[in-house]
Amino acid sequence: MMFSVQKVTIFYDVQQDRLHLLFVDNDEQVLLGAMTRRLLNTLLIALPDWLAKNIKQGYTHQNEAEQHEISQFNHQAAQQNVRAVHGDIEIDKAVAPFMVETINLANQQRDEDGVKVDHIKLSFIDAAKSHHVVLAVSSAQLHKLIGEMLTNVDGWGLGNPWAVASVGAASMLH
Repeated sequence: MMFSVQKVTIFYDVQQDRLHLLFVDNDEQVLLGAMTRRLLNTLLIALPDWLAKNIKQGYTHQNEAEQHEISQFNHQAAQQNVRAVHGDIEIDKAVAPFMVETINLANQQRDEDGVKVDHIKLSFIDAAKSHHVVLAVSSAQLHKLIGEMLTNVDGWGLGNPWAVASVGAASMLH
């Protein structure tokens, strides 16, 4: 089943220790995907390099440090500029739950008419491949989505790949 997402809501279920993604399409159909800590961590490890390789930032020759700095700036800008709505989650209809086993990323350079677009397609797929949920986002929206996921699972101890390196706690006295 292919499901094209128009809206995603993120929340954490303490009892199941799962991050939940509530997907809604244009027809108001709802699917509920659950993600484990391990899967999110795997995504976080691979995502910065994938973004650096697949998204053109206007620079052609960057070293790794420059790529990280640009990505870090993009992440911080997205946290400030991409809107997110917070509040209690109420599910008022029956939903089809599934466990997300795989997240595929694809960079969409052109739309059907050949017009250049900045869209990344995320495919959330279950183990049986019976659920295939597709979410198209810009790179800024992807940064915001990951930021919201990390906020919801703060207790998991996952590292933010775009976090500013913290300064040592020791102070210097002269």
